Amino acid sequence: MPELHRKITPREHTRQQLILAAEKLFAESGIDSVSLRQINLEAGQKNSSAAHYHFGSKDALILSIYKYRMAHVNARRITAIKELEQNHAEKDIHKLIGAIVYPIVKEIDADESGRNYIRFMAQAMGHPQLDLAKLWQQDHSGGMTQIHRLLRTALPNIPEPLFGQRFGLVFEQIVHSLADLEKLRLSTTNTFAVDSGLFVNNLIDCVAGSMAAAISTDTRSALQRLS
Repeated sequence: MPELHRKITPREHTRQQLILAAEKLFAESGIDSVSLRQINLEAGQKNSSAAHYHFGSKDALILSIYKYRMAHVNARRITAIKELEQNHAEKDIHKLIGAIVYPIVKEIDADESGRNYIRFMAQAMGHPQLDLAKLWQQDHSGGMTQIHRLLRTALPNIPEPLFGQRFGLVFEQIVHSLADLEKLRLSTTNTFAVDSGLFVNNLIDCVAGSMAAAISTDTRSALQRLS
C-alpha cells in the first residue's frame, strides 16, 4: 500500500492541489473545455503558470491524475486478489469482477473528490485523442494485469479474440456505469432514489455475466471467417 499519510512537501502539495482541481474541472466541463489557466485559478494558485511549470502540458496533467488515483486503486486491487487466492476463489468470475469494481468504488467514496475521479475517467475513456493504451501501460496497472490473467485461466473456453474484446468492454461498462451513478447522485432533478450498494452489486452481476456469456452461433461463424 502506498504511503497515503506521510507528510508531503510544499511542492507535492501544490501538485496535488493542481491535480484535484484539474480532475474536478475535467469531470464537470469536459477535458477540451478546460484550460491550464482555469486549473490554476481553481487550485488557488497565484502563479498563473503553475500548472505548466509542474506538468508541462494538459496531456501530462491527465496522466498525473490517472497515476494519482491508480496508486490507491491498484493497492486495494492487489490486496483483494491476495484475499481471493488465500480463499481459493481466484477462479470465481463474480469475485474477480468484484476485485475490479470495489477498489474503484472505495476510491469514489474515500472523500468528496472521489466523485470527480470516476466522472473524469469516463471523460478520458470517451476522448477521441487520448491514447488509452498508454494509460493502461503506466505504473499501478499490476492489479488489472493479474485479474486479466486470472480471468483468462477461469474462462479457457472463450477464444482469445473474444476474451480480449470482452475484457475491454467490461471495463468500459464498469467505468461508465459508475460515472452514471454519480451523475444520478448529483442530479437535482432525479425523482427516484438510487441505492448505491444495490446498484454496484447488480453491476457486478451484469458484468460477470457478460464476461462468461455463451458464444452465439453468429459470433462463432464470424470468428471462423477470421481464421
